[in-house]
Order: sequence, then structure tokens, then C-alpha cells
Amino acid sequence: MAITATRIAFVIYDAARRHFEAAVDFFTPGIPIPLRVGVTLPAAESISHQHLVRGLVRAAEHQITR
Repeated sequence: MAITATRIAFVIYDAARRHFEAAVDFFTPGIPIPLRVGVTLPAAESISHQHLVRGLVRAAEHQITR
């Protein structure tokens, strides 16, 4: 299994729709540019940072594998 690094490029909270929109970058050996995946995560604005990051990365991984 290749070692992969992730970075959340940007996060926007849409208060009207009550969800976060983000771009998550995946860096892996052998790919010259990162794979950027756009995701939407329904969550309250008061979500903790740890839960937000975990949710965004999991949503991006799910987006890739489906």
C-alpha cells in the first residue's frame, strides 16, 4: 500500500444549506500532481475541527472509490 498524504485545500461553510464544501488533495508517489476531490459534508457550523477534518477526508475517499 502506498503512503498517501492529504491536504484540505479550502473549506467553505454554506449557512443557508447547512453544509461544508471543500477540496481535498491526495498526494501519492507516482502521481506528478495531487488528486483534488471536491466534497460536500452536511454538518452544523459548530462541529469540532477534528470531526470536520475526519469527515471531509472520509467523504473524499468515498468519492474516489465509488
